[in-house]
Amino acid sequence: MKSKYYILTIVLILIFSAGTGHSTDMFIPAGASMHLNVAQMGMGGLTTTIGTNAHTFFYNPALLNRQKFSLEIPSVGVGLDNDAIDVMNFINDHQDDFENFEDLTPEEQDQFLEDSQAFDNKWVGVQAEPYIGFAVNGLGVGAYSVTHANVKIDQGVFVPAVGMRGFMDVVIGAGIGREITIMGKTFEMGMTGRYVQRRSVSPIRVSAQDANGVDDIVETALDELEDTKSGFGVDVGMVRSMKLGLMGKGLDLDYAVVVQDLIGSLDGYIKPNVKIGAMIHMPFTNLIMIPRWDVGIEINDFFNRQGVNFFQRINIGTEVSLLSGFLKARGGFHQGYPTIGAGLSLLVIHLDYAFFTRELGSKPGQFSEGTHRAQLSFGI
Repeated sequence: MKSKYYILTIVLILIFSAGTGHSTDMFIPAGASMHLNVAQMGMGGLTTTIGTNAHTFFYNPALLNRQKFSLEIPSVGVGLDNDAIDVMNFINDHQDDFENFEDLTPEEQDQFLEDSQAFDNKWVGVQAEPYIGFAVNGLGVGAYSVTHANVKIDQGVFVPAVGMRGFMDVVIGAGIGREITIMGKTFEMGMTGRYVQRRSVSPIRVSAQDANGVDDIVETALDELEDTKSGFGVDVGMVRSMKLGLMGKGLDLDYAVVVQDLIGSLDGYIKPNVKIGAMIHMPFTNLIMIPRWDVGIEINDFFNRQGVNFFQRINIGTEVSLLSGFLKARGGFHQGYPTIGAGLSLLVIHLDYAFFTRELGSKPGQFSEGTHRAQLSFGI
C-alpha cells in the first residue's frame, strides 16, 4: 500500500500548501497550465476553435462572441497514467525487497532488477483538475487548478529508490469578447486576463531504505517544496467564419488565431505562445441522429519557443454528436499520439472519458505520458 500513499501524499501536500519549478523534460509548463476538459482531450487537445462552453475564454476569448449562457459548477477531471497501476502493484508486491535490498542474495538482487527493468526510471502518477466558471455572450469568469503528482522506480547504482515530483497551478481568470469592424469586415475579438499561483516539488529521490513510512515521505516532500510563485498572463484571440465552395455554399469554416501570454510573467518573463487553428462543420448534419460533426486542426506554439519537433505542435481532432447530442464520439491526434474519447449528456449532467497522451520531451516518442481521463460535470 505504500506506493499508493507516495502519490496521494504528494497530491495532498500540493493541495493543502495551496503552486515555478523547472524540469528538463517539460513536466512543468513554461506558463500557466492549460485546463483541458476531458472532451477536448478526446479531440486531440484542440483549443482555438472548439465549441463554446464555460472554459471558452481560457482557450480563445474571441469565442465569447458566440457564447450562450453556460454554467459549470465544480467539475473534477481526474487522470491515471497508463502504467500507474502496474507500477503501484509492483512496489506493493516487492516492498520487502525495496527495504532489504542489501540483505538479498546476489541471485535475488539480479532477479529483482530484472523484474523492475520495465518500470525503471519511468514516471507514473495521477492528475486532478477541478474547474468552476460561467460564461455569457461577451463575458466569462472562472477558476481552476491543475495538480500532477508522479512517482517512479529507480533501480539505482547500489540501492533501489523511489522518485517523486509534482506541481499545482491555481488559476483565476476573466475574459471579454467584442466584435470589431475593420475596413468593412467584422472580426470577433477577445481578451482574457489570468492570475496564477504555482507550488512545485522538483524531482527528488528517496532511498527505499529511508522511505519507511508515510511520515518520512511527507517530511521529505515538505522539505523540498519550493516557495509559491505568483504570476499573470494576458491572452488575446480572433475568430472568423467563412463558406468554402461556389457562390458561398458548401462547408462552414472557422479559423482563429490566439496569442497566449501576450504579456505574461511567472518567475520571469514568459514568451508568447501563438496558436493558429481551423475547424470545418460538416454540411450534411443538422439531422436528428447526427446534429453536428466537426473536424479541426491547429498549430500550437507557432514560433516554436520551446524548440520541439514540428509534429509535436500539431493537434487534430473530430467530434460527432449523435442522438440529438445525448452521445458524442471523439478522436484525434495530439503531438503525434492518437486520442479517443466519448461523452454522455443528460440535461445538466455530463460524463466524459478520454485516453490522452502528451509528450514531455522535445520530439514524439521521447518521454510520452499516456493517461486515462474521466470527468463528471454539472452545467448548462
